[in-house]
Amino acid sequence: MTPKPFPIKRQWVALVGVILAALVFPATVFAHGPVSGGVSNDVFNDLFTTMMWIATPIFLIVEILLLFAIIRYRRRSHDEMPKQVHGNTPLELSWTIGGFVVIAVVFVLGYQVMRENKLVSAGPETEFTPDLTIHVNGYMFNWDYEYFLADGDETGVMTTRDLYIPANKNVLLEIESKDVQHSFWVPKLAGKVDAVPGYTNTMLLNVDKTGTYEGQCAEYCGLNHYAMLINVHVMDPAEFDAWLSDQVVQESEFQPVGTDLSVELPNGNSDEGEQLVYDLGCTACHADNKDQPSGPAFQRMSMDAHHVEGYSPEQYLHESIVLPCEQLTEGYDQCIMPQDYGERMDADDLADVIAYITAVGQYEPGPQPGPRK
Repeated sequence: MTPKPFPIKRQWVALVGVILAALVFPATVFAHGPVSGGVSNDVFNDLFTTMMWIATPIFLIVEILLLFAIIRYRRRSHDEMPKQVHGNTPLELSWTIGGFVVIAVVFVLGYQVMRENKLVSAGPETEFTPDLTIHVNGYMFNWDYEYFLADGDETGVMTTRDLYIPANKNVLLEIESKDVQHSFWVPKLAGKVDAVPGYTNTMLLNVDKTGTYEGQCAEYCGLNHYAMLINVHVMDPAEFDAWLSDQVVQESEFQPVGTDLSVELPNGNSDEGEQLVYDLGCTACHADNKDQPSGPAFQRMSMDAHHVEGYSPEQYLHESIVLPCEQLTEGYDQCIMPQDYGERMDADDLADVIAYITAVGQYEPGPQPGPRK
């Protein structure tokens, strides 16, 4: 009985898939990595290119040998047992030693670049003199940016999520974390830099193109990790100076509302509140109409506000914002919300945010989610 030929249709499909993947792979790789911004951008791009020249022939050789083995030693019928080939000791020693040499070369090249360009802080030992220093503080699930002048003087200006820097200026980022480990990553500007509790890492930037560069936390830090976004706005130096001066003036006139719940709030503007909710980073943990793992929906907060004895809805929301850990919403056992919003808003700001939450709520009487515990 003549054995039936072994079908090879799937093998050819797999072969075509591998070839297509090999063709797409370089384009995918070159689409990543810094393209503009890091103070050592050219050095990193040179390192990236060198490693690609090392990796590409190795990848092609491995894939060609793999395809050769698949085709040459495949089973050609159901009843056939492919020839069993014993290992080749000299060949195995060669690729083991060769692999070690390649790894050693890549390590040395990478270490030199990291040592010279990433593990330095501004000071006498480096030629990088910052024109602007920004403290970057990561926390679940946002980034705060505090701005300091070239001489280290405080400006009092702080932004959340949105980072503003001047083009063609030396900017030093001092990156820290307030809680768990995060990672600051804006792909088109520079590589990842970890934000570690109790330790300061640095990133050096000098961006030559204005525009907005997007990034996000690159270290899994909780269920809302995906929402820990970064927007870097690179501005013309004159425009940035005007923006910073305006922010400094506003900060000098700023009177924080604090945590005194007896402070009387003015009538709020929900449209202004919507912008503040974004500017303060509230949307990283709260959605309008759907509870998030990190925080209840604004709609639920508004509805709950009508069910708490001894509180008016405004009083309830007031306390929820400036003293968020006093009482926890049912279903949330931990307080991860920053407790400094009373220092970051004045009475008008707080009234606007409360007005927005109330407007989003669209409260209707009837069975509602339970009040706070």
